[in-house]
Amino acid sequence: MYKILNSQGLGVSGRQNELIELALTHKFNGVEVDMDDLVGRHDTLGKEFACQFLQSANIDVGTFELPIDLSVSDADFAGFEPKLNTIVDLAETLGAVRCYVMIQPTSDLFAFQENFEKHRSRLFELAEKFEKHNIRIGLALQAAKAQSAKGEYKFIQSAEELLTLVRTVGHKNVGLCLNSWEWIVGGGAMDQLAEFDPKLITEFRMADLSDDVNPAAIKISDRVMPGDGTDSVSQKMINYLLDAGYEGPFSVASDIGMFAGAARDGVVSRLSCRLDRLIARESLKDDSEDEAIEAESEGEEIASEEVAEPVAAATRN
Repeated sequence: MYKILNSQGLGVSGRQNELIELALTHKFNGVEVDMDDLVGRHDTLGKEFACQFLQSANIDVGTFELPIDLSVSDADFAGFEPKLNTIVDLAETLGAVRCYVMIQPTSDLFAFQENFEKHRSRLFELAEKFEKHNIRIGLALQAAKAQSAKGEYKFIQSAEELLTLVRTVGHKNVGLCLNSWEWIVGGGAMDQLAEFDPKLITEFRMADLSDDVNPAAIKISDRVMPGDGTDSVSQKMINYLLDAGYEGPFSVASDIGMFAGAARDGVVSRLSCRLDRLIARESLKDDSEDEAIEAESEGEEIASEEVAEPVAAATRN
């Protein structure tokens, strides 16, 4: 069992020490790091400064988003090379072995077929580069974003289209970053996963649709903790993946709307407990988990919390 704490929705983006302390306290195996922030630290103050907290903490860099847009012009894509070299160097220094790319659902420059071919060739190129450093690339769907995206040309917006892209790239180093919420919003089904090699899933991120969701107008607030809905897609998916021999990381695809008004420490404790119970296939019907979390949730709210404590001893040099 490998649990990753994602910074998304927790109000700690860019604050390495806070994320590390929360992950260590609540027994996560790895953290998702903000690679754009790391590159900025690297370029401003050097690699040693950029990596110091993560290297001194006894925790893995579980994943990171590759901060580049594959939909840009050829000239702009070529301009990413120096940044990509820095990213590879930082990832290798920190022992990171996976990342993911958010596939944009629209484009202002290219029609679908031309954009698809550019993604195929660019991803293959990235896969060749990253494979030399033992870093896998997962492709992530943004189906919910498609409804409000303003690009002139439609691109990848469904689970089937994303699977087609993964298969068409055809590189062993490129797989699927599976998000249960985006998968269902994008029309995905369990039988599509059954036809997909679980070894090609780079990570599994979980969230469920709320019971009162309007499929025609999906909102971020329609995303709830995995297992909180009446019919949990996340629970079905994790059971299937475990049966299929999936051995990759698990995380909750959190969003701040899921935890409005809750104390951050209590939220992370609940995330950890929920992941443990889902992976162990325990019943989520009782409320013992929530009662335990409430008992330790006194403190500041996510929306307003500022840095108040120094980094934990485990993150100090």
